[in-house]
Amino acid sequence: MRYRRVLALVEQGADAGPALGAVRALAPEAESLGVVACPPLRPRPWLPGAAAPAPAGVAEAGWLERLRQDAAPLAPRLAIGAVPDLDPAALAALADDREVDLVVAGPLPAAGGAALSALRRLRPVAVAWIPPAAAAAAARAGGPARELLCVAPGERARAALAGFLRDHGDPGQRVTLLSLAAPSRGEVAVALEVAGIRAPVELAGGFGAGTWRTLEAVARERRLDLVVLSRCPGALLRGAPWPAPLLVLPPAVPTRSVLRRPLDVPDLLDGGGPVRLRVGYAYGIGRNPPVEDQELALVADGRVVARVRTRGGEAELPAGLAAGSLGVFRARDAGGLDPVAAVERQVAVIRPGALPLLPFDAELGPEDLAVLAGLDGAEPLAVRLRPTRSCHLVRERLCAAGLAPRVVDASAVLDEGEAADVGEAHDAVRLARVGGRLRAAGFPVAAIVHRGPHPPAAIGFDALEAHQLAGRAWRAPPPAPRPASLDARLDAATAAPAIEGNRVELELENATARRWLLEAIRGARRTLHLQVYLATDDGVGRRVEAALAGAGRRGVTVRVLVDSLHGLHGSFGLQNPLLSRLAARPGVEVRVSRPVAAVPSVEDLKQRDHRKLVVADGEVALVGGRNLAHEYYTGFDEVRVGPRTPWREVPWLDGGARVRGPAVAAVERAFLEAWTGAGGAPFDVTEPGAAGAQRVRVVVHRGLRDASTLEAYLALVESARHRLLAVNGFPLLLELEHALARALRRGVRVQVLFGEVTPTHGGEPFEGPWATARTAATWLVHSRIDALVAAGAEAWLLAVRDVPGWSPELGLVRPHVHAKAMIADGRACAVGSANLDVTASYWEDELLLVVEDEAAAGAFEARVQALLAGSTRVDRADPAWQRRVRARDWARHWPGILSI
Repeated sequence: MRYRRVLALVEQGADAGPALGAVRALAPEAESLGVVACPPLRPRPWLPGAAAPAPAGVAEAGWLERLRQDAAPLAPRLAIGAVPDLDPAALAALADDREVDLVVAGPLPAAGGAALSALRRLRPVAVAWIPPAAAAAAARAGGPARELLCVAPGERARAALAGFLRDHGDPGQRVTLLSLAAPSRGEVAVALEVAGIRAPVELAGGFGAGTWRTLEAVARERRLDLVVLSRCPGALLRGAPWPAPLLVLPPAVPTRSVLRRPLDVPDLLDGGGPVRLRVGYAYGIGRNPPVEDQELALVADGRVVARVRTRGGEAELPAGLAAGSLGVFRARDAGGLDPVAAVERQVAVIRPGALPLLPFDAELGPEDLAVLAGLDGAEPLAVRLRPTRSCHLVRERLCAAGLAPRVVDASAVLDEGEAADVGEAHDAVRLARVGGRLRAAGFPVAAIVHRGPHPPAAIGFDALEAHQLAGRAWRAPPPAPRPASLDARLDAATAAPAIEGNRVELELENATARRWLLEAIRGARRTLHLQVYLATDDGVGRRVEAALAGAGRRGVTVRVLVDSLHGLHGSFGLQNPLLSRLAARPGVEVRVSRPVAAVPSVEDLKQRDHRKLVVADGEVALVGGRNLAHEYYTGFDEVRVGPRTPWREVPWLDGGARVRGPAVAAVERAFLEAWTGAGGAPFDVTEPGAAGAQRVRVVVHRGLRDASTLEAYLALVESARHRLLAVNGFPLLLELEHALARALRRGVRVQVLFGEVTPTHGGEPFEGPWATARTAATWLVHSRIDALVAAGAEAWLLAVRDVPGWSPELGLVRPHVHAKAMIADGRACAVGSANLDVTASYWEDELLLVVEDEAAAGAFEARVQALLAGSTRVDRADPAWQRRVRARDWARHWPGILSI
């Protein structure tokens, strides 16, 4: 105990031993002691509980001298006096004058309780009250109090007790905690570290109807030296059968308004890299939105150890913060509050341990949580995946199930932001991705435990449901190397092996792509496999139809696979005339993937096959973003365009690759899996020999099973050191937006080429079906670019001008950008079917070719730079751009409205 300036109240002529014993127990290193002798008290008959002095008299001189002698060893400065009346105002003035931090009272008659209560209202000071039943024990106290019982009926009481134990506790004490809501041992451990409490603390159950029985049981077992309360009404002070002296702490200052929204903070992960803090508001229903941008204070060891500023509800902790637990509070509202009293939420900082780790979905049901609680040899860790569930409620469910109340937030681990477009259908995949991040950070992840219904792909650990956990012998997996290079990141996150010995050509020209396509079909001798998302019965579609029919006539086995919903063939009774004609051609087999026959579910509509590829004779493969339609395969200079041209006839910018070598077999195996999934007969895939010296990866993403193409893009972004170039025409996934923003903060030059969803001329959209809806969609795309521009990225709006055969009335034409490409440092690039949006990242099947070759990536980058040179860079200082940003800010939350 560290009280230094003490005021003791004793009754004239009474035994002062209990009061002096309490001083020894509570202030063993007191600097000053004032002892006030008051006359015997009696109740005022007209004011129950108030104190009135007995008939006036003078304290007997001999008694005062003995008191002086007994008190002299307790403090170097001693003052003893007598007062004629126990007046609270006079006592408060005396306490102020002597800067008293502790008042010891007793044993006094019960009538003195009202005076002490009044004193605490006048001056916030700790008061030690010695009940008559505890007087003998108090008198025998020969040193500091060691056995303490702390009673905390509420949150404010716990804060006051934490401050007391920080300032007055020591490892030699034994503290028993009696609380309104009995916290778990894990919660107690976090609270002790945050407050800087060194004394060991044990739990004695909850505060309620059985409180007195619990208190008496603890008193019998421990022989209590002290009961500590944050507050105590006078009646309870006088009438309760307290088994030990009471210490009533100074009145607590209200820490915050009851109307202020409570914070919601998950536990933190520290794997040696940046530690991200995510802070929202805890609402009972709906999403828990992020806090406004503001300063937060972080508390450890009873003091503020750091201050961070949030942006979008997130902040990065300072490097080198070694605390195992942290308290969090809003700095602007704390004023001069003690940091421990100001703490609003307490969180653990979780670091890699020795036991196998089992990250699990925090939404698992009670039976599944019971299974996890009964496991031996493994450490479960809750992962919050649903933003509608507060961490506070998750911790309550974990405690009720007997699990450690630790919960991390998937959005914080993945840095997704407030991603309303990432829905519950993606939870299993996101959980697997969290497991991958933990494994890469050095955590011994043995398995994830998901809710289904689809088992997600996992790399380096198992993906299980709770019923599969029984009987397993858990072993910590060998530590995974921390992925630093692009190669290591791709290995850890995509399951796509690097394939040597290829020759890759990359293009962003529709005419070149059309030539490659027709050459592949016309040159095929044995097999020709073609897969697209949609096929249109227009000039390009009919030209490809004729080439495929010709291949079938000359004995080539032609297999055509189209997404049923978007290909308008086989779903809801629809028939695509182009595909119907092809299916009737000799040697041509047409199949559709995932036809929808009845009332569709969200999964039916969203989980589609978006891949576009061609494989000829197993020797050459074409991959990219093009469907079978005019706008994908017609060059800008191959068509006449005027103001009244329909938007579908204005060519789009798209990209692709032609591959020869062993990687062709990986592309063909992806087609084989999709073909047999659509009911087609299996066929053999033969790996061709080396055709060059380029290294590639064929990254295949299976919707609702993995996020491989998203991880490939992230690997390119995270590994970039100098420059990044992205070509994208769809609403940028917030996680990718955040990754690009981090690259900017690392000093990487980030350039983005994008376009108009509905092509425009002179600022006006071309006419045609769905033109209005597509123009609105342009706002959605551009809204996700705005944040990057604000962060310092170069955003370029594709422009085409002075094309031979185009009407001079058009002015500047801004086409749609349908290409999906990324280039990192001019040494690696990616091109394929995968957009940089949520649909491609989670819902649809995709294929992405990653080329790790400096010559190929450099040439591709030069081609994109040539497009940038003719395009328009967004100027963030332009008032017109700023007005558009404000007008479309709402659109940042799309497509959460549609992506359930």
